[in-house]
Amino acid sequence: MLSMFRDPKRLLATLIAGVAGLIVLIDFALPLPRFSEVATLLVSWAATLTVVALVVGLINVVTDHVGRVAKRQADWVYSLILLLSMLTVIFLGTLFPLLRQTTGEYTLPASLIEYPIRVVFNFVYQPLAASFLALLAFFSLSAALRAVQRRTADALVIVGVALVVLLIAAVPQLGALPLVGESLRWVNEYVVLAGARGLLLGGAIGALVAGVRVLLGFDQPFLDR
Repeated sequence: MLSMFRDPKRLLATLIAGVAGLIVLIDFALPLPRFSEVATLLVSWAATLTVVALVVGLINVVTDHVGRVAKRQADWVYSLILLLSMLTVIFLGTLFPLLRQTTGEYTLPASLIEYPIRVVFNFVYQPLAASFLALLAFFSLSAALRAVQRRTADALVIVGVALVVLLIAAVPQLGALPLVGESLRWVNEYVVLAGARGLLLGGAIGALVAGVRVLLGFDQPFLDR
């Protein structure tokens, strides 16, 4: 912390980040007109900088993979597939809609769920995502076997609960039984809900602490170290 005061550049960057963060935070908590205008301007600048950073990152990725394809380096075929996929998505999302004429005006899709990007997601992305999720079953089975081999109480409880949930999901008729159905509802309403709320509260508190540390200058992720 003291080293920051010895370096004027770090101190200036920390002050700018802290003041900007406080203005946006105050505007989020209190409806003040003057803070609202400044906060809106700061958020617009942040969005613009984010877009510029994405474009720079995209150019960097393209340059790197084009060089690998040109030099025929190891696994250059994957780089070629990446470049072709990227160009296809960019064409379908930006250039292709411009080629269509609607009511005398050229229009762009309002979001990524519109045609023709939706077609790419439905026929390419969703099957790939489903395949990766299906692979999780084998990883979960492997983890369960390793946990049983250790024979610890925590591992046995986790594996036992997972087996019960899988059994009830595979045989829905078990949920209709009086004792099983009531027990399952009690677990969902108290145990599962309490765990989910604990995770959300823990994540929120962690994000709050991280934000306060950035505003006070203890953490400086915006500086190049």
